[in-house]
Amino acid sequence: MKHIKTGVILVGEMVVTNQKEWDDIPKEFNGYIYVKSAGTKIIIAERKGLRVVAWGNSSVEAWGNSSVVAWGNSSVVARGNSSVEAWGNSSVEAWGNVQIAKYSEIANLTISGNARIVTLPQTVQEYCDFYGITVKDGAAILYKGVRPDMVSFYDNSFKYSIGATATNKCDWDVNDQCSYGLHVSHLHWALNFMRDKREFAILECAVPLNKIVIPTNTDGKVRTSELTVLREVPPEEWGIYGKIYAKRQRKEGGA
Repeated sequence: MKHIKTGVILVGEMVVTNQKEWDDIPKEFNGYIYVKSAGTKIIIAERKGLRVVAWGNSSVEAWGNSSVVAWGNSSVVARGNSSVEAWGNSSVEAWGNVQIAKYSEIANLTISGNARIVTLPQTVQEYCDFYGITVKDGAAILYKGVRPDMVSFYDNSFKYSIGATATNKCDWDVNDQCSYGLHVSHLHWALNFMRDKREFAILECAVPLNKIVIPTNTDGKVRTSELTVLREVPPEEWGIYGKIYAKRQRKEGGA
């Protein structure tokens, strides 16, 4: 994130570090807002169409119909009809009709009024609905991070090919969150998991609904015994991750 200029529209994405930058967001803007406020609280009024992600030690207070994802040690106070996803060591205090999805056992949640903790998906249909997964011809469109040569990071003998169907043994025990099988996820999870890799590729895959295992309390990753690789997703479609990746590649290439 350090390479991104704050307050600049990045094709549907912005980074803000203080209240003024938030207040100056154009009314017609529609997309992702990444908050990096370093502990200085930012008040988020109701704005339809915005997806707010609070990073690191950011502090956010969400009002109205705001939607916030809290990562790391970020702190969020949510009021009204807001929705919040809590990850890592994040802290959420919710008032009103707030819905909270808890993805970490150490996330600290305080609720009041009609606020409630959202039950995480337990079935394939709930998973697709929860993450807005596209379903086509009986298959979910999911994503996987691999090496640039399409070889698995964890099994050098396993290589994927565009248009080919890959199969593997899969553990159907939903109580085991990380077991054997072909692991896939929604796009944001795949990109976030790959963030520390110097080079990687993201594959878009069609996964039969009846061959997907939804582990209990999954944070977005699921596994399957079968998938068909549809295409390699270009960095231009990775959103803000793609911009970071492209800039890093240019820097390492001496450009």
